[in-house]
Amino acid sequence: MTKIQIPYGSEQIELNIEGKLLILDSSSRSNIGNKKYDVIRHALQNPIGTKKLREIVATKKAAKIVVVIDDHTRNAPTEKMLDALTEELGDVLNITLLVACGTHEGPTEEDLRRMLGKCFSRFDIKIHNCDAKDLVYLGTTSRGMPISINKNYVEADIKILTGDITLHYYAGFGGGRKSILPGISSRDAIKRNHALLVDKHARTANLDNNPVHLDMCEAGSFVPPDFVINTISDNNGNLVGAYAGEMHTVFLKGVEVAKDLFCIENNDLFDILVVSAGGFPKDRNLYQASKAVENCYRALVPGGKFILIAECREGIGDTYFEEWMNKYASYEAAAAAIKTSFVLGGHKAYYMRKTMNRVRLSIVADIDSNTLTKWGINGYKSVADAVESEIGQSVTSGTEDAPKDNIKIGILRNGLDTLLIKS
Repeated sequence: MTKIQIPYGSEQIELNIEGKLLILDSSSRSNIGNKKYDVIRHALQNPIGTKKLREIVATKKAAKIVVVIDDHTRNAPTEKMLDALTEELGDVLNITLLVACGTHEGPTEEDLRRMLGKCFSRFDIKIHNCDAKDLVYLGTTSRGMPISINKNYVEADIKILTGDITLHYYAGFGGGRKSILPGISSRDAIKRNHALLVDKHARTANLDNNPVHLDMCEAGSFVPPDFVINTISDNNGNLVGAYAGEMHTVFLKGVEVAKDLFCIENNDLFDILVVSAGGFPKDRNLYQASKAVENCYRALVPGGKFILIAECREGIGDTYFEEWMNKYASYEAAAAAIKTSFVLGGHKAYYMRKTMNRVRLSIVADIDSNTLTKWGINGYKSVADAVESEIGQSVTSGTEDAPKDNIKIGILRNGLDTLLIKS
């Protein structure tokens, strides 16, 4: 019997599982440890491709500064980055924080206080609205995407991006240019950019010929930031690296570290995968938590069992996601719809149906189990019930039932931040 704690919301749930287990944890691969955020200050003092931030600001009198920050669905060390930035800038007072929500609902005051800590009352805070009437049109990318950006950012004298570099299931990686598109762009620009996800190169941890990534880069070049700071943290929240300076250089430097940290090579295909999205806020809703499924399902044998553990205290998280799961009951139907009637939120249904076309999906969540059942998903309210029901049964391995002693089970504590790849 193996005991392991796995994140669920704000708690750690203990699992007791018998069988041939492999515990997968990318955070254990980092021997750098917790830098206590000194690396952020080091990055500011040693920028890549730009002058130091204080030197940039010194060239402009009474500069209006806008700092773009990740929203509440991300887990970036925003407060620590802001602390370091204010130390670097000294007495500069005219600073506005712009929350890059993309198409997400804006954060509540509680969310902002959690994200910003003592910085909550230190700055003027603006929350991006992708449907705002005063977005500024900047032009059209080579792929035909009309780009309109938040007015506060466009009109700022000094533009600063912050954020973390993580895996992203069709942009390759989050961070860098993603703070602009989708972060502070119009709904139409985001929708058109995300519609490129059907391209075979638009996949997790890949930037080569990835049209989603390339289109984001082009959008960012229309109104480039003066300075960027991006961080990389392991699955336990320990800061592994930080880089500052010119947007693309910083991003690519961080991606090198993120690849080594988050991608796990594994030759064995599992019969069962038990995957936590990583706890709150990563599992705040199914819309966010389902990224863990996309990252990991290819490590299962065809017909294998995928058990997603995600609290989903906010439920499904997106109206169109739910609507498409109700409307399109097969991968083929969802794939046809994504190509002809793309809508943000619907793409999540496309990915989930794609997964379900290969594996059997179960979800432990605070979601109406009838809804999940209607979608063809086994829904559970407790981890213990899911383990007893799903792992207690034999699973199909090829064409024959595998004996219980031979079942290969993989356990992953941070599915949102881990990509399982075949070496």
